[in-house]
Amino acid sequence: MARDVFSVKMTPLEAQKIIKENFDADLVSVDIYNLENDKSIIVTIFEKYYARSNSDAGLVVICENTTGKTLVKITSTGSAIGLLQIDWGTGGNLIKRIKKILIDYIV
Repeated sequence: MARDVFSVKMTPLEAQKIIKENFDADLVSVDIYNLENDKSIIVTIFEKYYARSNSDAGLVVICENTTGKTLVKITSTGSAIGLLQIDWGTGGNLIKRIKKILIDYIV
């Protein structure tokens, strides 16, 4: 499992749209919560098969602006195998792919 949090210069909806259009993985679910005062929380879940870990890895991406700035929160899960739960870098790789997609917008 790997995780990361960073700020971007766009709305949560814009960030989620760019990720969804450019990330090469199966889209599992999208939940959009519109709150008061133009605040929103978007939860997007992806799944991707990795041969190196011989399993599907899940990626949860939360784009939200409840604190006034847009945060992208990423957590990979389910990529580890075996008793020692080794993911062979799969989780970190998924997060790097998302950061590469948003590199021009990261604050």
